[in-house]
Amino acid sequence: MNLVTRPRLLAALIALSTWSAQAEILEDIDVHRDGNNAVVQIRLSTPVSLLRSTTSRTKDLTQAYYQVRLTDVPPVYVAGERRVVKNDGLPTLTIEDEPVRTDKLDDINRRLVISFSQSTPFKVRTGKGDRTIEVVLEGLGAAVRQASAKAEPALTPEQRYVIALARSNDPKISVDVPIPQALQNYQVFTARRIVDGKQVYEMDLGYFATQAEAEAAIKQLARFPQAVIVKLAEPTRPKAETGAATAPSAATSPATPSTPATPQAPEQQARDLLDQSRQAYEQQRLDDAAKLLNQLLELPPTAITPDAQELLGMVRLAQGEPTKAQAEFENYLKQYPQGAGAERVKAALAGLQPTELKPATTIESLAKPERTINTVTGSISQYYYGGKSTTETQALRDTDGSPLSADEIDKRSKAPISTTDQRLLSTNVDTTWRSRDTERDMKMVFRDQYDYNLLSDAQLKGKSRSRNRLTAAYFDYQGLKNGLRTRLGRQSAMWGGEGRYDGASGSYLLKPKLKVSAAVGSPTDQLGQSKRYFMGTALDADALTPNLGGSLFVLQRMVDGEVDRRAVGADLRYFTQNASLMGSTDYDVIFKKLNVASLQGMYMAEDNTTVNALYERRALTPAALSQTLFFQFQDFVDAGVIPQTIDDLKSHGYSVDQLRELVRSNVSYWTHAMLSVTRPVTTQWQTGATVDLNRTGPIAPNPVLPTGQPDSGQSRTLSLLAIGSNLYSERDTNVFTASVMRGRMIKTYMLNYNNMTPLGDAWQVEPGLRWQRNVSQDLTSGLNITTVAWGPGLKASFKPRPTVTLESNLNVDYTRTEGTSIDRSTRYTYFLGYRYDY
Repeated sequence: MNLVTRPRLLAALIALSTWSAQAEILEDIDVHRDGNNAVVQIRLSTPVSLLRSTTSRTKDLTQAYYQVRLTDVPPVYVAGERRVVKNDGLPTLTIEDEPVRTDKLDDINRRLVISFSQSTPFKVRTGKGDRTIEVVLEGLGAAVRQASAKAEPALTPEQRYVIALARSNDPKISVDVPIPQALQNYQVFTARRIVDGKQVYEMDLGYFATQAEAEAAIKQLARFPQAVIVKLAEPTRPKAETGAATAPSAATSPATPSTPATPQAPEQQARDLLDQSRQAYEQQRLDDAAKLLNQLLELPPTAITPDAQELLGMVRLAQGEPTKAQAEFENYLKQYPQGAGAERVKAALAGLQPTELKPATTIESLAKPERTINTVTGSISQYYYGGKSTTETQALRDTDGSPLSADEIDKRSKAPISTTDQRLLSTNVDTTWRSRDTERDMKMVFRDQYDYNLLSDAQLKGKSRSRNRLTAAYFDYQGLKNGLRTRLGRQSAMWGGEGRYDGASGSYLLKPKLKVSAAVGSPTDQLGQSKRYFMGTALDADALTPNLGGSLFVLQRMVDGEVDRRAVGADLRYFTQNASLMGSTDYDVIFKKLNVASLQGMYMAEDNTTVNALYERRALTPAALSQTLFFQFQDFVDAGVIPQTIDDLKSHGYSVDQLRELVRSNVSYWTHAMLSVTRPVTTQWQTGATVDLNRTGPIAPNPVLPTGQPDSGQSRTLSLLAIGSNLYSERDTNVFTASVMRGRMIKTYMLNYNNMTPLGDAWQVEPGLRWQRNVSQDLTSGLNITTVAWGPGLKASFKPRPTVTLESNLNVDYTRTEGTSIDRSTRYTYFLGYRYDY
């Protein structure tokens, strides 16, 4: 077997083969309910580590800083990449992905800039998996319709008490004081409640099974002087089991007329229905509450009928149905014009906006099906990228390090040369059609990028002038009641590491928090003329215990009729209120090679100090039979051809076993460890430090690499940072970073400053300044090569209309390299563009 290695050609082939498989980093946005909160799940196309976040004083802007982790298929970074999230009952979210350094579009240190249409209580956290970041919208869970295998359960005997930390008439209630460490395992959520006949909003801590348990907890809440214990309404049981009606708590019910000692059957039935409806209302199961109250109001009138009529109006109001709420309140006043309840209803009615619709004259016994809501959202953007460089060289020494004569210096030196090295027009289209009602949620998604290079033919050197990347084109169906979800078309794999593919995927919710999934398709990256497809299945359990979840997957990919890879993988996820720990593995049973093993954890202390840790060991290229199409076989090289399929290799006498052994011999592992700590020192400043350790393992000599590949040695990076927020306005952010990196043969020192300042609602400017010094050793001359680069940058955006954004970015780099010569260069890079959101 004769093979020869050409590293540059190999690298070029790999880059070419993976180009079409790359995708923008923002993959998909999903909104689901988690208890009383709404969760916006941002799914990225590559593994990341969330490091920290900042929040504006107005609570309508946050920046989530994260780091992209190494994979064999890097994402494409698109300037101005944005997603707009609209969901009835929730503030509109605009999510933009940006590099921390505005001069480096492919910077692995990045941030999500997330703005809200209104001030909103929220927090940013790591999602369930290494490709998700979540924004938790506190207290807004009732606005989200989600798939479920069955209705949410009523309160259990362990959920009898909560502690109301604070109460307010403002539905945007929030608390800025952290929960004590000893109580972090309890939920913190908002709730609506009736107290002394009035509706209030609470920030609650719970649940507690007994009053004694709640009293022990409240003793640790001295920082919440207004905290009180609230007894929830008892779960309703059949009459034969209870024997008598259970009196509702004064904290949870409107003023209720006195009950006769021996109630008649209709009144007992009405009271049971009212208790159930109050439970549903407090748990934000508003549809259930409305149905129960309608059943109650169909019964013969009793002493509690007025309370039911009043509560139905409140439920309609909480559902975001002011017209129906107005009808219920007006109906109440027609029947019960006097009394304390009438005064409350009049106050609630006065707060409603006027409507042109006439109120209903009768109460509907059954809720009408809600109408189907159809929307089309997305964006169209165009950016022109330009670049110009000026370079000059002054020769000093020969390649062996010896000084040059004056004549040789003149001969080898080069006068300044200016060239235009970048002229590119990039067009992006991102559109989503969505149709949803109470039964299902359907989407059609299309994302495409078209690049046209305006450089001369001589500069292109035979490369294609245009390139198109269709990154998403799929139909997605999610049943909100049957637990079924399917997706058909060009999409990204959610597990198994397959990247982008054309095919189908689906999942079924067996029961709450237990889901089975399957996928089949063909990878979109072209690999010669080979034919590949894969299939796999996964089982995901979000709640093995209240805090522990996990998943398993099996996957097989075929190439030209042979097994390309056969992988099994698992991950475990542990979450509490202030900590998370996730571990994952991917193992190939054909090659008996570990592709990925990682462990990632995050912890947030009471003072908002954040600690992130990561350890991962990853094959630089996952073991697969198709890797052999990149190897350089001598007989093919002599013939001047490149093998296009596995069948081409087999026809030249290479068996599948031989090819797999070559793959095993050339698997190299990259090991990465990271520890990051960020600590608030004042209300406006955070300081932090990050330590990164990286190492690429060796490859033993083999027929593909006759000399093998040496161990890279360990590189160590220490970064110190300071983040100042709201220093001179309500939304400015200032980031100062200093880094030192030391490797086997290189030392790097960096200083960076980045600023983001919104100027009103229309303008935003992001100035920056950077400095970097590299010292490496030239193996031929033995001289140290020193490079110093610095330069300013400025990004600016202007919104003449809420849906139109004009953007520009200018960066200047001054570079001086000294070794065997002194090389000076000045480079200007910029882009200009627009984006229209609809």
